[in-house]
Amino acid sequence: MDELRFTGALDGVEYEIDEWFVESLEPFSVKDRNYILQSVIPTLSYLPIDNNFTQIVGGVIRKDEPLFFFIEYLSQDHDAVLLLDVMEITSDEYLDLILENNTLEYYANRKD
Repeated sequence: MDELRFTGALDGVEYEIDEWFVESLEPFSVKDRNYILQSVIPTLSYLPIDNNFTQIVGGVIRKDEPLFFFIEYLSQDHDAVLLLDVMEITSDEYLDLILENNTLEYYANRKD
């Protein structure tokens, strides 16, 4: 059986959400899931393209106890961005992503 994929578009940017991505969101609270999706989807057109290779980008939900996460995605020329996975990470791992300029916040600021 083929995997399910959900498709969408926002501001002219097409994206697909893999079934595994949806399943990997389940451990997060509903509020955190919404935040993750609302922070990643508007930045999709600013994420780097690397044909045939998946990439990750870090994110943080700022609250009393910050929640750090990464999103795995595939971005190829002339294809919709495919969201593959999301996973909680440590603050040290997130700091490494900051040093690499590889966070949702970094890409969101580039569009301004």
